[in-house]
Amino acid sequence: MSSRTSELESPKASGDFLEAEVVQEVAELEYVGDRTATWHDARTSTLLEPRRSLPFFGIVLVEPDVPIEIKGCQIETGNGDRSTHGRFYVKRAAHEQLLEAAGMYLLVVYLPRPGLPQIARAIVPATIVDELLAGRWYDVGGERSEEEVAKLAWSHVIDPAGVDPSITVGDRL
Repeated sequence: MSSRTSELESPKASGDFLEAEVVQEVAELEYVGDRTATWHDARTSTLLEPRRSLPFFGIVLVEPDVPIEIKGCQIETGNGDRSTHGRFYVKRAAHEQLLEAAGMYLLVVYLPRPGLPQIARAIVPATIVDELLAGRWYDVGGERSEEEVAKLAWSHVIDPAGVDPSITVGDRL
């Protein structure tokens, strides 16, 4: 499966598109621009409660003014001669700031097509993601802005048995 079959050209463009779409669809979120903070994309403006289109893991609600980092990944990605579940890419410095602020991740699994249809979402505390990332951190070389990163398959957080690629998140409202 090609990593770029959407009309968007880069992982950054896909991420920006998903962030904007999620903030627009989830009324309890307000956008936080990179000029304000580079370690999260949104914050809760009012009480956020779970729903069919946005299940919570490890918590029952999110209070106002909690930082939210939105992470997206494709349902599948190439792994040599086969495909595997897509992975969320987490930068350690941003993750540490989210942990310190008692923030949350809003994880999105999408199909690599025009419009990036979302097929799963989940709100997960940064503390739970931290446990899942233990032992996965590695150094990034070259001209990258981050030094350490980790990848986490979406199937380590969201049960694949509950994800049907033919049903988008919008159909589960």
